[in-house]
Order: sequence, then C-alpha cells, then structure tokens
Amino acid sequence: MIKASELTAIGAIIKPHGVKGEMVINLRDDRIDIERTECIVMDIDGIYVPFFIENVRQKGRESYIIAIEGITSDTAAAEFNGKTVYALREHMAEMTDESDDGFYASDLIGFKAVKPDGTAIGVIDGIEDSTINVLAIIHADNDRTVYMPLADEFITDIDPDRQIITFDAPDGIESL
Repeated sequence: MIKASELTAIGAIIKPHGVKGEMVINLRDDRIDIERTECIVMDIDGIYVPFFIENVRQKGRESYIIAIEGITSDTAAAEFNGKTVYALREHMAEMTDESDDGFYASDLIGFKAVKPDGTAIGVIDGIEDSTINVLAIIHADNDRTVYMPLADEFITDIDPDRQIITFDAPDGIESL
C-alpha cells in the first residue's frame, strides 16, 4: 500500500482532452520530466492508486496531454478533474532534469508537525501553494484542520530522517 510519506505532489489534472480518455496535466515544477516516468499516483477515495502512463505529449510550457492505461473515454477522464498528481519520491530523481538534493514544500507531506516543546499538532496532509503564502494543511490531533504558513520565521526545525517539523506558531492560530 502506498503511503503519503512516499509521495511528492507534482501537479494536477486540469481537464479531459478529446474523447479518447486523454487528460491535460499541469506540472508544478518545470524540472519535472513527465515523459520519463511510467506511472503517476492519485488519491482515489482515500487510497493512493498508481496509474500507468501510455502516452505523453507536451501541450505548453507546464502542460502535457497524457493517456493513462484503462482510461478510454472523456467521461472516465472527467472523473479525474482537479485531482492532485503525485510521484513516488524514489522516482523523483528519474523525473527531474537535474538531480539535486533540494527540499520542497511537497516533501513535507506525511511529516508530523509539533510545537517547540514537542507537543504534537498533527500530520501534514497537503500543501496549499495556489497563493503567495504557501501553507501546510495539517490534520490536527483534535480532528481539526490547521493551515500553517510555511515561512522561515515559523519553522524552528525540520528533521527529514524522523519526518518531524517543528513550528513556533504565529499569533491567531488558536487550535494549536
């Protein structure tokens, strides 16, 4: 079973393309070479499911048209609209034009978020990067959702080995 901690968000399905099941995917990082991967992963009803790519062709600078094995109609393709597309972290070096040891916000998905005193906040379920302020979406231990700014002034430590990030929360985040 694929776990969130094994994945990196690389883009999203935008819309179907044509009537044969193809879809338009926008990539978040222009270093990703989707043409060099065999599969992508999407969350289907809370389960991360791999989808094998049959064909890829570039549509724009950040957009590609992809055909996924088993998806053969525009109706079936439409069910994927808006879905976040993930890649297995172990495949990321193969998918990037440059192999570097950079650390990205999407790498924090699955990390445990804690306060400076070690008190648990919750687990990072996603990253909201559609605005100028990038936010970690944390499923808090009290079953609430917390949107924490991913800004240097609020992050006191990141331990990639233990998958823990420490936040010194800004004023106004009452649920912490």
